Amino acid sequence: VYGTYNENGVLITTNTVPFRVIIPKRKIVVEDYTGTWCGYCPSVAHAVEEVLAVSDDVAVVAIHKTASSIPDPMHFDDIDLLQDEFGVSGFPAARINRTTVWSSPYDMDGIISMAGVETDLAIAIFSELDGDMLTIRTDVVYENGSGSGDKLVVYLLESGVIHEQTNYYNSDATSPFYQQGNPIPNFVHNEALRVSLTEVLGDNISATAELEEFTKVFSITIPDAVVDVANLSLV
Repeated sequence: VYGTYNENGVLITTNTVPFRVIIPKRKIVVEDYTGTWCGYCPSVAHAVEEVLAVSDDVAVVAIHKTASSIPDPMHFDDIDLLQDEFGVSGFPAARINRTTVWSSPYDMDGIISMAGVETDLAIAIFSELDGDMLTIRTDVVYENGSGSGDKLVVYLLESGVIHEQTNYYNSDATSPFYQQGNPIPNFVHNEALRVSLTEVLGDNISATAELEEFTKVFSITIPDAVVDVANLSLV
């Protein structure tokens, strides 16, 4: 953008300054309650992959749980709190935007129809890794101001974790996991929830005026359980 004006009969043109118009797009959150011991859980993982293949406006969180006799290396310590809050009992289980049940056959139409629509709320995430210290800043801004009791949840995820996966579809010729073994020996686990930087159910967002930013900064040491820091992401 630039301006022009007359000064004593001389046309003056100001320097050009670039700017961006940001139109926030809504992201849909899909939470996959899962476990490496859960033989039916690969069906949700496959459905998630199909959703991600057609939309960049979906955020996925895979929340792993250890079974009583079978450890899961991606176990999330606060999963019981999430299960109690959102009514998750048996596995596999999936939730859209935390509270809506997403059940077999995992139709993606309802997710895709909501993903990417314009919204009046924007969230920006900035991160910096220095050695094993991760610093994250989140900025939240409302077009019309906040004050509705919203909460901010920030999760650290890891993808590309190789670990065997129990597979009850090994004899099902209609399944993408047909004859892959039971367990599948080198199953790739993605979007595994490693750490909640906020309270697991969220930190309160302070009331803000329209277009006023709410900012929160977090610093954590990368957990020892993380296999590869290059595969970390934030939701």
